Amino acid sequence: MRKKYTLKGYWPVLSLLSLATAIELLDGTAVNIALPTIANDYQVDIGIVSLIPLIYFLIISCLLLPFAKTAEKYGTRNIIAAGFGIFTLSSYICAISPNIWSLIFFRGLQAVGGAMMAAGVPAQVAIGFPAEMRGKVLGIIMGAGGIALAAGPAIGGYITHFISWHWIFYINIPIGILGILLAIYAVEDNKDPKSLKNFDFAGVVALSVSMAAFLFALSNGSRMGWESPLILILLAAFAVSFPVFLLCELRHPDPIIDIRIFGSGGFLGSVIFLVLFEILLGGIEFVLPFYLENVLLLTPDISGLYLLIPPLIMIIAGPAGGALSDYEGNRVVCSIAGFLAAIAFAGLFFSLGAASQIYLVIGLIIFGIAIGTVASSGANRIIEQSPDDRKVTGSAVSNLVFYVGMSMGTAIYTLIVQERISSLVPSIASAAMGMVTPEILTDAMSYVYIFSLIIALCALFISLLVRDRDL
Repeated sequence: MRKKYTLKGYWPVLSLLSLATAIELLDGTAVNIALPTIANDYQVDIGIVSLIPLIYFLIISCLLLPFAKTAEKYGTRNIIAAGFGIFTLSSYICAISPNIWSLIFFRGLQAVGGAMMAAGVPAQVAIGFPAEMRGKVLGIIMGAGGIALAAGPAIGGYITHFISWHWIFYINIPIGILGILLAIYAVEDNKDPKSLKNFDFAGVVALSVSMAAFLFALSNGSRMGWESPLILILLAAFAVSFPVFLLCELRHPDPIIDIRIFGSGGFLGSVIFLVLFEILLGGIEFVLPFYLENVLLLTPDISGLYLLIPPLIMIIAGPAGGALSDYEGNRVVCSIAGFLAAIAFAGLFFSLGAASQIYLVIGLIIFGIAIGTVASSGANRIIEQSPDDRKVTGSAVSNLVFYVGMSMGTAIYTLIVQERISSLVPSIASAAMGMVTPEILTDAMSYVYIFSLIIALCALFISLLVRDRDL
């Protein structure tokens, strides 16, 4: 007879894992709504301020899998506690940063702590809960993350408008201290000193260099000039380091990512599909606050409510999309999501210059439905399309896609806005955002929405090509 497990006795560790997931996701979205204010305070252009979210998602992308392996050697308790510690300390320094470059640097350090927490949570679920409980536990943790993701823009907007954007970082301090204490109290020590014996250090370094070089060049090429020495060096570094990464992964006995899995057309297509959607999410979350505050002249608290629409709808649409995929398959649900995303960005394009903001609201609602349905079916599709002997690798890739897509979205949308600004008025291409007129920014947003529409249609096309394996 199968034993029935309950959550009694597991609440302290479950609270810790939910808190770690929530604070990492909330901070990622809460800061975005404050970016226009930060840009004005430090008098910098969109290319420089874009480094704040870019470096956060980029570093988590590069360190998520390495820290997952590190947790095996040093124990999940130590990794999660250290993650909370780094996250808390760097949050304080972010809050008191005297200049934009200090803020960017310590935002990157904050991401190191975020990566440690993001890696430690699933590892602790795997070793700390019976198999029969893991689905329920993951559902609770992801629910906490979903609430934080939804609340982030509203919380960030209200703090920025009524107090100061600095307090978005200050509020992390008591939460971080609570997390450290919970980790020490709730999690048993579980170390395996031999687990890093064949660690793929070369692969981690090559992957980090290639991603950082490409994304920083992409987001700053317009501002610095595509022929500037630094941009050329970054592009050259990417051209060298990415093939080195592929070579390392093919030769290493225990690679960070088993890239042979991408030889499956269905798996590759599923990954590209989900990356495209995360690019849309990351790009719109980054660039939309500038339009809301600099063109529509909304205050940060009201802008936060607008950005609250997609994640709120996601909470409703996510379970519905998951249930529908159980009956109709992931192909149908993902294709519907691609179609809805295309409709959403067509509506957002027509909202530009409209006297009423109803088109903007409708577009964000439809986009929220699209993202919500993809949240469950997209990740599930990657695992479904993984070869039977590589489901673990497929699961790791599905977790990584969110951060990779968010960082790519920030960089690509920064490029679009800067290129359009420089083509209209070259003299202000690198000027502070406060000098960019509403007319210029509106024109740039039209290109943002057209690009987003194209990306949504590409996602739809790819989704239609990939057949469900179990049908």
